[in-house]
Amino acid sequence: MRRDQAEPGAWPVSGLAAVALAAAALHQLVLLVPVAVITLVPVALLNNRFFWIIGGIAFVFLAWLVQPSTPARTRTLSRAQAPRLYARVDAMTDAIGAPRLHAIALDAQLNAGALEEHRGVSLRPTRRVLFLGLPMLRLLDTAAAEAVIAHELGHFSRRHGRLGHWLYRTREAWADWSDRVSGDEQESSPWERAGANFASVFLPWFRRISEAHSRRCEFEADALAARWSSPQAAARALLLMELAAMRQDGDPEGLDLTALRSSAQPPSDWAERPARAMMTRPVAPEELSEAMRHRQPRGSHPPHRQRIEAMGVDARELDLSPASWRESAASSWLGDTWESLCAELGPWSAPVDRMSWAMAHAALAAVPATEWPAVAAGQNAGTAVVEEDERAVAASRSRRLQRLSMAAEAIEQGRVNAPSSIDAWRQEALAAALAVNPAIGQAWLVEVPVKKGQPVCGLVLRIDPREMESQGVNLDQATRSTALSTALLLPTDRDCWPRPSYTTEGLPPELQMRLEAMRRLKG
Repeated sequence: MRRDQAEPGAWPVSGLAAVALAAAALHQLVLLVPVAVITLVPVALLNNRFFWIIGGIAFVFLAWLVQPSTPARTRTLSRAQAPRLYARVDAMTDAIGAPRLHAIALDAQLNAGALEEHRGVSLRPTRRVLFLGLPMLRLLDTAAAEAVIAHELGHFSRRHGRLGHWLYRTREAWADWSDRVSGDEQESSPWERAGANFASVFLPWFRRISEAHSRRCEFEADALAARWSSPQAAARALLLMELAAMRQDGDPEGLDLTALRSSAQPPSDWAERPARAMMTRPVAPEELSEAMRHRQPRGSHPPHRQRIEAMGVDARELDLSPASWRESAASSWLGDTWESLCAELGPWSAPVDRMSWAMAHAALAAVPATEWPAVAAGQNAGTAVVEEDERAVAASRSRRLQRLSMAAEAIEQGRVNAPSSIDAWRQEALAAALAVNPAIGQAWLVEVPVKKGQPVCGLVLRIDPREMESQGVNLDQATRSTALSTALLLPTDRDCWPRPSYTTEGLPPELQMRLEAMRRLKG
């Protein structure tokens, strides 16, 4: 596919922008009508100037509060902290003709990104942020890393973010609405369900036409990256990142079962994993062929084969060796601060994540050697990439959310059973994990019958507020610390719904009565 060749079915930018504007406006309508009913209808009945002012202020505040937001764990670098990186990016920005960045942010991804930050109805100006993943900077040499940065700056220079970010936020806003309603459909209002019904029809179609635009933008950014560095450097960066992710089962910054089983402390060299994975053996022709396919054939990025062919590169002639530390972009641009940045931004750096690691380590240590293959096989099944029809994926997700919603209601009503179908060794290993966390005072594993399919597992947790506060976590985080252990230990076909409460408060009578007849995993 040539870079100037229109993709079949792609919409013109003006038409796509009009659709996105209408969809975003409709989302704001369904979002703000309930806010208006709460704040302005009572004021209209009173029809008093003072109350109109108060109601208007309340409406504006709540309208800002309900806007969807997606926080991420990143580290924004100041110019003083990374002068060599900023100097190089500034020089590239001016040469390419892109607008100057407001910030460079680092994260734990084996990737990079260009973000124009907006926030719904906020009056704050747009900020241009370049995201660079620490594993990516360690994997690539400076020429390949500059090609990646040039690609991202190309999105800014071509103003892709103005529409692209809008398209993304519109998709995510409607997807979030649909997920929330699907997860609690019985408690949702007719207004909310009407919005979810619209999303179920609109999202698949809108995702197809917006992702066609995104793929077209990727070709334009690739062309600029190839002109800045070289086509070979741009193609090498693309394939190295894909191959490293493939060798780590698509989870380059996440879970290493061997390290998790061997140590209660998360590894400090997590950002080295992609480079280390590429050092183990040369790239085989079959592996290169699989990387060229790319695992997102109809997503926001074109298949790698099309991108590399558009740059005029023969992938078989590329040197796909990872950079040594001395040659890496990480050493050149962040050498003095590398270790501290890795400690701060690691996927296991937050208190709740360190506790989650320690609990999962205790769980795996308690797994009998004869049962270890079952745990490893379950983890591999969980990371496998499966290409399915978009509607089928959405329908499956909706059914799962409904099952979990029914399970949550059943737990509150005490309709739970002892986990008779869960192997004893799995329960013992889960008990070992819970013993590590002092914030969990009591815990029960239960089974919740639902109408279709396997029962849902329930984990009833009693959280000690003093121990929780001493760890620097909240109730949600203390509960989330159990997620990794349950994901590793429970059968892959079982969902698990956690039901937390403080030890200083009571449980529903029916649930308390049922739990008293069951074995406690802790307490």
